[in-house]
Formats: sequence, structure tokens, C-alpha cells
Amino acid sequence: MKEKIYVEIHGIKLGIISEDGREYVEGVAKSVEDEITNILKNKKNCSLIEAALFCAMSHCGQGGEDSMKVRNLETQIALYQANLNRMRKENEELRSQLGYEE
Repeated sequence: MKEKIYVEIHGIKLGIISEDGREYVEGVAKSVEDEITNILKNKKNCSLIEAALFCAMSHCGQGGEDSMKVRNLETQIALYQANLNRMRKENEELRSQLGYEE
């Protein structure tokens, strides 16, 4: 069930509608807060908006990389499944040739 969850990141209050639950949303908000804080510490002349944009760019880039990894894994799984099916068929044919019955 969707729930409206309020979080605060660097003094900005947000109402997030999510099915993921309060703990998850608050954990994500803390992660974003921590990352923005880290960016602000390391880039002395960086504004809060710039830090938020760097954070967004980082997460979007990571999301794209993760999507590529998932597609590659799905392709590998499909190849493994095709090989498994081929080997099962081959095994059945060999058993048949040898006169084995299951």
C-alpha cells in the first residue's frame, strides 16, 4: 500500500509517496544526505544545488551501469538455459541409443 513518508535532506523537507516502507525511504534519504555532505566537504566552492546535481548524476550513471549488467546476466542465463536444454536432449538421445529407460 502506498504511504506518504516525510524526510528531510539538508534542511529541505520532502513528502515521498512510496510502497517501499518508511525504513527504506528514510535509509535512501540518509544515503543521499551523506553523499551530498561528502560532496560539499570535498568540493569547497560547491553549492547545495550543485552537490545535489552531482549526486543525481552519480546515481543515474550507476543505474545505467546496473541495467547493462542485468541485461548481460539475462543474456548469460538464456545461453545457459539453451545449453542445458541441448544437453538434456542429447542425454535423452544417448540413453535411447544405449537402451536405457527412465
